[in-house]
Amino acid sequence: METVEQIKEIQNQIEAVMFALGREISVDELSQTLGIEKQYIENAIDTLYEKYSFDSGVVLVKVNDCYQLVTNNKYYDKVNLFVENTKRKNLSVAVQEVLSIIAYNPKITKSEIENIRGVNSDFAVSRLLECGLVEEVARLNLPGRPAAYAVTSEFLKSCGINSINELPDFENIKISDEQLLVSDFENNKQDDKQHDVNDEK
Repeated sequence: METVEQIKEIQNQIEAVMFALGREISVDELSQTLGIEKQYIENAIDTLYEKYSFDSGVVLVKVNDCYQLVTNNKYYDKVNLFVENTKRKNLSVAVQEVLSIIAYNPKITKSEIENIRGVNSDFAVSRLLECGLVEEVARLNLPGRPAAYAVTSEFLKSCGINSINELPDFENIKISDEQLLVSDFENNKQDDKQHDVNDEK
């Protein structure tokens, strides 16, 4: 028969493994790896269920006969604030460069970004979309229907400004309205609308 100290030690081992592993784990795997009988593993998990109840920030869940420690859904929004903030802090220099170009050139396409930088910018744009700092704001009426991008309100909030007009003056990376492909796209849309009106007449 296991002593109280031994039972507590088993619980601590399982708790430590689940926390560090970050994935689902079965009783069989715990038993085989830790060299502890399944009965004691199951008893320890029952106790951990009580400790990590649905009133806790972290809860113990059972999925397909496996167990995992996860964040309580109740606090997902709070945790996500820190996750997103960490993502943004880890933006590479290249990604920050692309973000600057988009900020100073609303409705700019990826090909235009690459013309400015001279290198492929697929990853940088995808990273910024993932972080919610830029968004797609238009589709051009050109082969492939390329997307045009602009910064989001999240970007403005992170900079502590209300509008991109409040950004410091930086003419070197600005593209004139006449050079932006999206300007032609918008002009085409206006022409199409005018044609539709004339056709109705």
